[in-house]
Amino acid sequence: MSAAGVSPAGRLARELADHLAQRGVESRVSECEGVALVGVARVGLNVWCEWSGSEWRFRWSLDAPTEPGKWRYTCCPASCVETAARRIAGLFQERREAMDGPVSSRAGRAGR
Repeated sequence: MSAAGVSPAGRLARELADHLAQRGVESRVSECEGVALVGVARVGLNVWCEWSGSEWRFRWSLDAPTEPGKWRYTCCPASCVETAARRIAGLFQERREAMDGPVSSRAGRAGR
């Protein structure tokens, strides 16, 4: 931990959460013992902030929590936080639409 009491993983998780918030994606940071997780609301998406042996990275599952079988993961270097936020926000949107239907169709149904 740093002198301020925040681990590198926690600092990166908060930075990612800030970038996601700028894209309209609500998330929550959890940190304990130098491990950090960014939980993305409503869609069961968790992003690990982890040391890969050579660099810090963000890692998350491409599969929805309701999909059975072997999970597939992807990652992005933490040095590319804007890229990670863009990719995660896109996955958030896909999962939200799969759960709720496209935003435009919801608006159309509400207006009937």
